[in-house]
Amino acid sequence: MRLFRWFAFALLVAACGKNDQPAPQAPAVTLSVLAGSELKDMEPLLPRIQAATGVTLQVHYSGTLDAVEKLQAGEAYDLAWLSSNRYALLTPGVKERIHASERTMITPVVLGLKASKARELGWIDNPNVTWKDIADAAGQGRFTFGMTSPSSSNTGFSGLLGLAAALSGKGDALEAKDVDAKGLTAFFRAQRLTSGSSGWLADAYVKEQDRIDGMINYANVLLALNRSGQLREPLALIYPKEGILTADYPLMLLDASKRDAYDKVVSYLRSTEVQKTILDTTLRRPVNPEVPVDAKLYPATLIELAFPARYEVVNAILDSFDSELRRPADATFVLDISGSMKGSRLDALKGAMAGLAGGDASLSGRYARFRSRERIVIVPFDDRPRAPTVFEMGTTRDGNERVLTNVKQLTGSLEVQGGTAIYDAVQAAYSAAIARRMADRGAGRYYSIVLMTDGENRNGKSFADFERWYRGLRPADQGIRIFPILFGEAKPAELEALAQLSGGRVFDGRKSDSLAAVFKEIRSYQ
Repeated sequence: MRLFRWFAFALLVAACGKNDQPAPQAPAVTLSVLAGSELKDMEPLLPRIQAATGVTLQVHYSGTLDAVEKLQAGEAYDLAWLSSNRYALLTPGVKERIHASERTMITPVVLGLKASKARELGWIDNPNVTWKDIADAAGQGRFTFGMTSPSSSNTGFSGLLGLAAALSGKGDALEAKDVDAKGLTAFFRAQRLTSGSSGWLADAYVKEQDRIDGMINYANVLLALNRSGQLREPLALIYPKEGILTADYPLMLLDASKRDAYDKVVSYLRSTEVQKTILDTTLRRPVNPEVPVDAKLYPATLIELAFPARYEVVNAILDSFDSELRRPADATFVLDISGSMKGSRLDALKGAMAGLAGGDASLSGRYARFRSRERIVIVPFDDRPRAPTVFEMGTTRDGNERVLTNVKQLTGSLEVQGGTAIYDAVQAAYSAAIARRMADRGAGRYYSIVLMTDGENRNGKSFADFERWYRGLRPADQGIRIFPILFGEAKPAELEALAQLSGGRVFDGRKSDSLAAVFKEIRSYQ
C-alpha cells in the first residue's frame, strides 16, 4: 500500500506539471483549508494549484467528526474539503457557514471481500447481492471483516448508515425507528478489526489478511491494494443492489469574500487534465464527464442510498452503534505515574481520563467516552505495575454513570512516585488481558492496551525482554494491540517497535493540542 502511495505521489507531481499555465499576474492569495485526513494523498497537487491559479492552500487535516465539530465551534477556515458534506449540512451552525460547495472526485464506500470468499458466497459478478444477503452471511459467520469507527471516519460512518438504510427497506430518508437493530447486530458480529482511519485500516488488513476476509473501505483504497502487490489474494468489490453511499469530496467555501479564489481552485480541480491525473494516481472517479473511466474500476452507474434527513437521526444511529450494535471493548490503560509525571503532566493525564469518563461534553467527547457493555482496566505504574482496577460498564444509564464516577475518582486520585518500569507494566497488563480473553471466550470483545508514558524505561524488563516474551506466546494469545502514546521524553523508536510488534499504532502526544485529544483519537481503535 505504501509503495503504491509513493508511486502515485511521483506520478501526480509529474502529470500535473504537463499542462500547467504560467502563474497569473493577479496578487497571490492564501486560503486556509480544513480537510479530511485521507486527502493527504492530494498534497502533490498543492504546488500545481498555486502555479496555475495563484492560490496557496494551507491545509489542516482532521477526522470527519472532528472537522464538523471545528466548523460548528466557529473555528476560522476559508474552505473545507471533506469526504462528504452530508453530515455538515445537517449540523446546527454549520450549514449557515457553507456559501458554496462543489464536488471534486468520487469514490463509493463498499465491501471488499477476498475473491475466493466472494465466489464461495456466489457474489462474483452478481448484480443481485443485497445488503440483507451480506448481513445474513456475516451473522452466520461465513465471513469476517474490518471497518473504521463510524464516529470518527467517513468510511465507517458511510458503511453504517448505508447498511442501516438498506436493511430498513425504506426508499426515502431513514428515521431512527426504522433501524433494524437485529440485522445490524448480526452484521457486526463478524467485525474483527476497527480503526479511526481508512488508511490505517488498509495497512492493518495487509498484515492480517490471513485471518480476516475483507473490509469496508473506499473503493479507490481497495483498488489500490489490489494493484499494490501486497495481497496474497485480490479483493472483490461488492456493490449491493440497493446502493451505497459515496464520498464526493466537496470543496466548500466558508468565507464568502474569498469567492474568486475559490472559483479558480474549483475550476482547476475539475479540469479535464487534472481529473484524469486524479483518476490515474488516486483511483478516485472523476466528476468531469469528459474523462473516461475504465469499466473494470467502477460500474457505469452508482446507485446512491438515501441519507438521513435530520441531524438527530444520524446521532441516534451513532449512539445506537456505540451502545448496542458494535462488539464491546476490553480496554486497558497502562498509566505512568513515575516522578517525571509530577505537575502539569499528571494533571493532563487526569483530565484526559476524566474526559473519557464523561467529563468532555463536546461532540467528539460524546463519542469517545466509555461505552455501554465496555470493560475498562486501569493499571498505574512507577518502578513496578500497580494492582489493576477493573470497571464493568453495563446497559443502564444510572449504573454506567456510577461506573464513570468511580473511574474519575480513581484516576483523579493518582499520585506520582518512584521510577519507570514500562515493560513490566505492559507485560502484566497483557498477561491479564490474555486471561480475561480466555475467560470471555465467545463474548466477542475487542481487546486493546493503551500505554501512556513520558519517559525512558529505567526499571525492570527491557523492550528486548518483552519482545522475547511476546514472541514466545502461543499465536492465539498474540494480537492484542498496544497503542503507545509518545509524550515527554519517551523514546520514539522503542515505542514504535512496541506498537509494530502487537499490530498497534503510536500516537504522538507531543504534537497534539492536548493529551485529551490523543486519548479521544485512540478510542476509535478500541
